[in-house]
Amino acid sequence: MNYSVKYIKICYMLFLVIFSQKSIMAFRQDQQKEFKREIDSLTADFDRYFFSDTPNVSEEIFRVSFLERADELLGKLDKEDMPDLHFSLKDLIYHYFSFKHDTIMSLAVLNETIAEAQSLNMPKHEANFLIKKGVEYMILGANDSALSNFNKSIYLANTNKLEGLLGYTYNSMAIIYQELNDHVGALQKFHQALAHLSVEKNLNMVAVVYSNLGNISSDLEYGDSVFFYARKLEELNKELQSDRHSFQIKELYLAGAYLEGDYEGALAYADSLTVMIDEKGYKGAYYNVKYFLSKTMFETGNKRLAYSFAEQALNNALENKNTKAAIKYYNWLIWLDKYYGEYKQALNRLEVLAGVLDSLNEKKSEQQLQLLLINNELENKDRSILELNRHHDLDKQLIHYQKLLIITGGLFFILFVVGLIVFYKRRVELQFIKAKDAENRLLLAQLEPHFIFNAMSSVQYYLLEENGKDDALNYLQKFARLIRRVLDSTRSSLVPLEEELETIRFFLDIQRVRFENSFQYSINLDLTERNVDLLIPPMFVQPFIENAVEYGVKEVTNGEINIHVCQQGDTLIMTIDDNGLGLEAETKKKKEHRSQATKITEERIDVIRKLLKRNASFSVFNRFDVKGQVLGVRVKLELPIVIKPI
Repeated sequence: MNYSVKYIKICYMLFLVIFSQKSIMAFRQDQQKEFKREIDSLTADFDRYFFSDTPNVSEEIFRVSFLERADELLGKLDKEDMPDLHFSLKDLIYHYFSFKHDTIMSLAVLNETIAEAQSLNMPKHEANFLIKKGVEYMILGANDSALSNFNKSIYLANTNKLEGLLGYTYNSMAIIYQELNDHVGALQKFHQALAHLSVEKNLNMVAVVYSNLGNISSDLEYGDSVFFYARKLEELNKELQSDRHSFQIKELYLAGAYLEGDYEGALAYADSLTVMIDEKGYKGAYYNVKYFLSKTMFETGNKRLAYSFAEQALNNALENKNTKAAIKYYNWLIWLDKYYGEYKQALNRLEVLAGVLDSLNEKKSEQQLQLLLINNELENKDRSILELNRHHDLDKQLIHYQKLLIITGGLFFILFVVGLIVFYKRRVELQFIKAKDAENRLLLAQLEPHFIFNAMSSVQYYLLEENGKDDALNYLQKFARLIRRVLDSTRSSLVPLEEELETIRFFLDIQRVRFENSFQYSINLDLTERNVDLLIPPMFVQPFIENAVEYGVKEVTNGEINIHVCQQGDTLIMTIDDNGLGLEAETKKKKEHRSQATKITEERIDVIRKLLKRNASFSVFNRFDVKGQVLGVRVKLELPIVIKPI
């Protein structure tokens, strides 16, 4: 009983813990859904403002509304419980300042977010924001700082197998090497990006890398490589079922045709690109087409068009403020001047180019100064953010302890209520068990005199026989031993199977003496547990054994009673076979009289079902041979297995 009480208590405690966990998880899931809806709404407003041709609110109104809502959400979101949502919101805030070209605030948000990712040990988010920080420095022209952040991101990505981030980072690094005219380094990084992006199957990004590789091959004048990447890009564009990269493909084919000496092909690609530029308004893309047209015209001996297209390319680059391209076209024009002997014009262009380079250096100096100012401002903001975060963490810790106190109090209250329910239910169950146990003992008490009466009738049989006194005394001696075993076993509601089988053997041995060994019996066991560890109700099988003797083997010569006990799962199955005349003969013999022992057995089975809350049953039926002749009667009992406690 003690084991049952402990088991029930453990089950209730487990149920309570699981119920509490599920309730908390359901509450968190609802919170996550609500926060996600709010972030999605904020993102939709962001897209409408920045990507709509006619925003429906003023810049000031949107700024105040957006930042207030974002700050409110950040205050509600617990970055430890819902880190993905937290970093998604921080990414949106960063993009707001980035789109506003507020470099100081952009870098401040990035620094704060990277520090948060480090504290939460979330390398994916840390690497992602390090890439963004590198891009910000790349825009400022601070290539060393950009490469430093990219290298940190690569280390985290390699350590944590973040393939997609590796692809993006290597691509960004390659662009820096390209800006620094380190074509070999750029090629190496682009190939590294391609290897990692191919693993992730990010086809659009792979297309960008192919385009960049083609452009570098063009700068290095590797015509076959330009064609190779143009074809790769074309295949990828078909796979994407898009014309997104069509312009870049034709531009690469133009460069490749020129470098391979296919000037007619170059002119054809140039014409096709011009049509695309006019149709789709790619005015900023004119200069590269004009540049290759100029070089093609030079190769075909058309000096006038070579100069004309080169000057158009230069003017187009200057209009679009593409200083790097403008320097490239100045150098080409100066080369043309020298080739055709226009030295004065070449000198003039050199002076202009020097001014452009001075302006570029001045711009770089301004950028460096701006970077110093930005870094100084960032340090001040970082200190302010650190102080704010410290206060925020203290407030959050206080709120956490308050929540913990409320939850703990609630759990103790639930435990108290559940404890009362368990205590009351256990008392009711104990009273029910006591009542059923008393009922079982009453039925057993009814069975004992019935068995004794049947046994005494055998003594009477010997006494009535002539010269039967000695047999009667011998029988009484064995009968007394049997009665002692029966009385010992019936003091308990459950007895070991071994003891019950011993009682059955005593009974059958006495019956064999009574009937002058006119029948044989056997008991076979097929158990997975030891029979001393299995408990069954006492005197449960004996009435059926008695019926097998009185109404079965008694009526035939060479009678047999076979008892088989086996275990199927948590059920004990006992079969009692006799080779008597069958149930019909027994029914005639009984003359409609139903055995009192059978009635008591049915009632005992009903008590066992209620007491153990498991199934128990018995059935009686004839056994037949292949010709349909009755072989005897079989009784099949199914009882729930009860294991003796250790």
